[in-house]
This record gives sequence, structure tokens and C-alpha cells, in this order.
Amino acid sequence: MSKFKVANIVFIVFSILITSGTSCTAPPPENNQRKPSNIIVILDTSDRVSKAKSLNQARTDIEIANGIVDLFEQRVRQDLYIRSHHRIAFVVPEQPDTAPIPQEIAEKLMISPTDEDRLRGAPRFREMRKELLRTIDQLYQFIEKRGTFTGADIWDWFRGSGEAYLKMDMQNYIICLTDGYLDFNRSIQMIRPKRGNKTSYIPYHQIVRFRNDPNWGKKFENEGHGLLEIGEDFSAYDVKFLMVEIAHRHMLDLDIIKAYWKQWLSSMGITKSQFLRKQPDSQIVKERITEFLKNGTED
Repeated sequence: MSKFKVANIVFIVFSILITSGTSCTAPPPENNQRKPSNIIVILDTSDRVSKAKSLNQARTDIEIANGIVDLFEQRVRQDLYIRSHHRIAFVVPEQPDTAPIPQEIAEKLMISPTDEDRLRGAPRFREMRKELLRTIDQLYQFIEKRGTFTGADIWDWFRGSGEAYLKMDMQNYIICLTDGYLDFNRSIQMIRPKRGNKTSYIPYHQIVRFRNDPNWGKKFENEGHGLLEIGEDFSAYDVKFLMVEIAHRHMLDLDIIKAYWKQWLSSMGITKSQFLRKQPDSQIVKERITEFLKNGTED
């Protein structure tokens, strides 16, 4: 076949495609790209991690933290490192009347890659990951040596620092490692902010009363019990919340603890929340966190 005939055939086929309209036009690609993840891990380093109260809790916390970092790395790897804008930060709420976490530890409890970090790809991420895990170990070593436990002020962390960690253009996940009780030494609780039956801690004596009352749920609502609102609205940040390692002191406490936390989180616009009591195997916790980071639906 001559070159002239081949050229004519190509021209005719091209003309048919052009004149056939949109029926032969490929649809625009769908934008299924997910938002970058902003993972915030709240570490309750109160007496729940003291060896006197729980010999292995600190080690369990570290194992869970390592598992979260592994899951974070999976997301970074999926974006080939260089395109990743995911972020992770571990935060440690202050404990009244105790020495603060040293700045050289606190400032290294995160991975928030810069453009330069991303350009360096996997090797740079491995450096940051190694430093983060080493710093988490240093944190718990410091907590053990400090040896003073008055109660982790998670309430004040949300009030004073929560919004600073949330990102508007990211999917925000908060994972809280705590026993759930949010109480303090008695001398500290006496001077905590409160209004009526709303307090900035969860009164343990009230939990005891509720657990012995089959109608506690109605009383909780009708008598205005709960955590004191902080006057913040985080609903625009689309926050998903998961609490793990709840070590309830009585079999009826879990529902009471959830009532306090869910009401308070909702007052801040955080309506997607899940709660998991302490598990005998940290792998179970990792599986739940994996599912949470995938879906983040409410209990």
C-alpha cells in the first residue's frame, strides 16, 4: 500500500473520531485522592504508667506508639515518600505540680516533613522515624525517673493546644492512650474549674454513685453532669477520635466513662468517636487503630 493511501486512511479515521462528538471522548478522571492524614496521639503519662500501679503499661504504650508509626509509614510509602504530606505528632498533656517534659524531647515527638525532607525521599523518612521512636523511649524513661504522678490534664490540652495541632486541609485523627478516668490528686481537684455538676475532671465518687444506680443515664442528663465545656468548636476540622487502653476499675464503668467523653467531645464538634478498653494483646489494639485510620466511624 502506498504512503499516499495510508495517509488518507489515517485522515479519515481521525475525522470520524472528531465528528463523532463526546461519545468517543474519554471521561475526565475522577478525583479520588484522599486528604493527607494528620495523626495526633495523646499520651496519658499519669500514674497509669507507673510501675507501682501497672508494671508493663509503659512498655505497652511504647508498643502501641510503634504500631501507630508503622501505620503512618504505610501511608507515606503509598505516596512514594516524595509526594507525602502526612503528619504525625505525639503530645503529652501536662501534670500539675510536676516537672514539665524537657523541650529537647517535646519538640522531637513528631514527623512533619518539609519540602526538603520529601525531596530526600525514603532515606530521610527513615531518619525521622528512627529519631521519633528513640524520642518516645526517652520520654518514658524521663517519666519513670521523674516518678511524680498527679494526673494528666487532657482537658486543658484540648482547651489550650488542641486547635494548634489540627489542620484544616487534612484529615485529623486523634488517638488517646488513657485509662479514661481523667482524675487528679485530691488537692488538685479541689481547685479545678467547675460549674454546677460540670467539672474539668471526672469525679470518681460520682462514677461510684452512677455504677450503683440503674437509672444513672437519666440522672447524668437531667442533673447536668459532664465535663466542663471549653468553648471551642472543632467541627470545621473534621476530627475523628479514638480512645484506647481504657482500664475500667469496675465492669459498669466503661459506659459511664464513654458518656462523659462523648458528651464533651460533641460539645467541641467532635462527633465521630470510638472507645476501646484495655486489651491483653497490643496487636488487637493495632488492628483497631488500623480500622480507625481507614474508616473512623462512630461507636
